[in-house]
Amino acid sequence: MGAAADADAGATDHALPDPAALLPSAAARAHLVIRRGLAGLAAALALALPGAAEVPGLGPVDTRLQVSPREAPFDAIALIETTAGGRCSGALIAPRLVLTAAHCLIASDATRLVAPGDVSVRVGGRTVRGAQLRSGTGFNPSREEPWRADWALVTLTESLGNGHVLPMLREPPGLGMPATLAAWQYDRPDVLMADRACRVVTVATFGAQGILVGHNCAGTTGSSGAPILVPVRDGYAVAAVQVKAALGQPLGVGVPAFTIPAP
Repeated sequence: MGAAADADAGATDHALPDPAALLPSAAARAHLVIRRGLAGLAAALALALPGAAEVPGLGPVDTRLQVSPREAPFDAIALIETTAGGRCSGALIAPRLVLTAAHCLIASDATRLVAPGDVSVRVGGRTVRGAQLRSGTGFNPSREEPWRADWALVTLTESLGNGHVLPMLREPPGLGMPATLAAWQYDRPDVLMADRACRVVTVATFGAQGILVGHNCAGTTGSSGAPILVPVRDGYAVAAVQVKAALGQPLGVGVPAFTIPAP
């Protein structure tokens, strides 16, 4: 598939709020610890029956907005494509290092990941190839499981340091913490879309799939590998990498950043 064009032309200017002002109080975080939310999220993420009309990660009302890929923190959102036809999103977490989902890099035979050189990464109008590839321990490409291992770090052949490198959150995000999901998505392939009106709804162990971060951000096909961003004192940080979305609902789960061995 062809690379997406720059999305800033004609993009609506929606200024990001001050991240520090979005940090919830301890009381607010405690109020949002709702056990039944975990069960509901797990049920929503179950596989749909054949013929279901819903699309992943979107509800009846679309809460996404077009954003500029030249505005921080969106200038760190990568478009990732492979020679096997994969097209996903990712995050620049170091000048030569991109975080994405491992299932985005599965080879055509579905038994392995593609070679690093078969991965292209586009950030800020520049496209470079992968040089090295590392994924979660025990990830099974044919089953795309366990979800906790569905992450990949792509070391690039060249630095993309002109972009805004995103830090990794090294602790579990607070329940109820404001979140943002920005990604290159199939229904709007040439623009960067983001839901900035969502929250972290759970951090829990989903059985054999492992510990995951649940959120209620809207994001459909192509959002796999995108960062779940949360506000921190000096900007935004990656709290998780998106791996699964519910059908017909703005719900998804991501691998927690604090479980991923990255800078």
